[in-house]
Amino acid sequence: MKTTLTWSTLALVLLALVAGGTALGPPPAGAQPRPVVWNLPTVAAPSYFHTVNYNALAAKVKEKSGGRMEIRIHPASSLYPSAELLPAVLDGRTELGTVLASYLTDVLLEIGPLELPFMTGSVGEHKKAALQLRPFYSERFARRGLRLLSIHAWPSQQIFSTVPIRSVADWKGKKIRVYGADSANIARLLGAAPVNINFGEVYSALEKRTVDGAMTSATNAEPMKFFEVAKYLDYWYLAGAAMEWLVANQKAWDALPKDLQHIVLDAMKETNLEEKEWQDASDADERARKRLPELGMTVVDPPKEEIEKARKIAQGAWDIWLQRTGADGKRALELALKALGR
Repeated sequence: MKTTLTWSTLALVLLALVAGGTALGPPPAGAQPRPVVWNLPTVAAPSYFHTVNYNALAAKVKEKSGGRMEIRIHPASSLYPSAELLPAVLDGRTELGTVLASYLTDVLLEIGPLELPFMTGSVGEHKKAALQLRPFYSERFARRGLRLLSIHAWPSQQIFSTVPIRSVADWKGKKIRVYGADSANIARLLGAAPVNINFGEVYSALEKRTVDGAMTSATNAEPMKFFEVAKYLDYWYLAGAAMEWLVANQKAWDALPKDLQHIVLDAMKETNLEEKEWQDASDADERARKRLPELGMTVVDPPKEEIEKARKIAQGAWDIWLQRTGADGKRALELALKALGR
């Protein structure tokens, strides 16, 4: 028995030595535990204000946690393509996610009433309504296992094009890049052929003339270099803004130590994330319009009567959206119209 114990002890010592001595006792004094690492993918370019603001948030979280938590930002769809952002946060592949109204699926389609074509005409109008809808958004996200952290926006949605689109008649027969069912419906109603293309592929689609135009924000002209492949920016104000919600996977949030949860929330307040996002969106809209001619682009302002004609046609897209979203969509639309004072 004594011999057995001696050999057992020797075997344990040898095993510890092979393992580098880690089994002999606690880690060396001063050794730091690994930080909690969360990922945050975004479609925004590295220099775009969304990415800049998310990097500021990440830096503040790391500072306030003393390095115990890191948020790693993945810009320009480098972690997941745009259409995968929502599925990735829903199934927990990423702890944080940016849910874009442009890429809503049937899973959460009902949260996008403000993104219906011609619903809003400015970032300010969009913001006023969106913040009033916060309880509704929180409720719908919670049903899908997501926690709403902040409400943001992309600037107003226009059209980059290789030929000017000045009238409703000019839409006819054009191949237009869209980013979801609602934008596809309005393009189709206006006589265009919608082409669903990921954001990261817009440049090559315009360059190769796969499309005649692309719906997105005018502010993407410079960071995404769209000015190189599209010489016109048509100000149709398809939407006053495009929503982006910052959400956390609820299971990941619940697993995060309470003090780190508070640090994340405090960091958002200290960086003034939500308000800065809205202000940046508004400022970016103004800067882009002034910058476009300097980039060699021609700004096209369709006549008011043409925009009004398009708005009336757009009601058909609203009806399609209501058919797809049912009672939840009807409730959402009523809340949106009330928030807009209509």
